[in-house]
Amino acid sequence: MTTTKKELSYFRLKLEAYLGEHYPERVNENTFITARADEALTAYCDAIAQGFSHPEAEVMASEVLYQ
Repeated sequence: MTTTKKELSYFRLKLEAYLGEHYPERVNENTFITARADEALTAYCDAIAQGFSHPEAEVMASEVLYQ
């Protein structure tokens, strides 16, 4: 039995939930999900570094996540 270890990521979990509800055929596209979650995390960190509040950064990251 082979198992793969998935990194626990808030943005990854959020995207997987969204895809499961709206685009179930894309739930297993791990490369896409990982890339998009990483982009959202980068957007979040950049927004915080620029002085935005956490809720504002979350909105910006969500825009990237769901584009």
